[in-house]
Amino acid sequence: MTEAQTHAPIRTLIVDDETPARQWLRTLCARMADVRIIGECATAAEASRTLRTTTVDLLLLDIQLGAHTGFQVLDGVAYSAVPNLVFVTAHDQYAVRAFDRRAVDYLLKPVREDRFRESLERVRRQLRGGMTSEIQSAVRETIMPLEQSLLSLRSHGYTERLVGERDGAYRIIECHKMVSMESEGNYVRVAEEGVAEPAIMRGTLQGLAAILDPEQFVRVSRFAILNLSFVERIERDADSHLVFILRDGRRFAVGRAYAADVHRALRMG
Repeated sequence: MTEAQTHAPIRTLIVDDETPARQWLRTLCARMADVRIIGECATAAEASRTLRTTTVDLLLLDIQLGAHTGFQVLDGVAYSAVPNLVFVTAHDQYAVRAFDRRAVDYLLKPVREDRFRESLERVRRQLRGGMTSEIQSAVRETIMPLEQSLLSLRSHGYTERLVGERDGAYRIIECHKMVSMESEGNYVRVAEEGVAEPAIMRGTLQGLAAILDPEQFVRVSRFAILNLSFVERIERDADSHLVFILRDGRRFAVGRAYAADVHRALRMG
C-alpha cells in the first residue's frame, strides 16, 4: 500500500466555468489514489454555497469565473473555513495575490500531470502537518466559546486579549502588542510586534473599535485601526491631511470621516 493510500481521502472541490477544464482536472484527480472529488462548480456563487455547507480538504479554483473571480469565491467564505487552496488558471499575473490568500500552489493551464502530482504532494504535506477540514470544523466549534470568553476579559472595560488565526492554528493575541488592524473583506488582518506573519480575525473594525482602549487605539480610516504606541511620527500631506508613520515604515492616511475623532484622540483640538 502506498503512502497516499494510508491517509484519509482528500475531499476535493473543482471550481471552473469551462467544462473541458473541469473534465481534465477530474481525469487528473482520478489518477490519484487518495483524491476523492466531492463536487464541481461552474460559478462563484455555487462554489461559495458549497464551501459553506460541505467539508472540503482541497479546493481547485479557477480565477476567471465568467463575470466573477475565484477571489470573490473566497470573500464569501469565512477565512478559517477556506480549505487547502490550489489556483488553476490561464493567467499568470495573479500569482502574488493568490499566495497572499495562502494558496498552496498556482497551476497554469493547460495543467501538466507532473505539475499536478507535485501540487498534490504539497497538499498532502499541508494535511499531514496541519488539520483536515473535519478537524478544523471541530476546532472552530470549540474555539468560539474561547473567543467569546477572551472578549470578555477586559481591564477598565476594554479587551486585553483576542483570538486570531495564524499558520493554521489559533493564537491568543495580547492587545498591547497589536501594531495595526486592517480590514480585508470579512476578516481583519492583525500585525503584531515582533511577529512577521499577521494573524487573521473574524469580525469588523467597527466591532474591534468598540472593545479596544481608545487611549491606545485610534481608527484612522474605513480600513485601519492603529496602536498609538507604535506610531513613530505624524505628518501632513500636500493637502494638510494627517498621515501616521509607524515604526516599521508603513504609512496610513487619515480618512476625512475620521479626522475629527483622530484629532480628539490626539488632543489636537
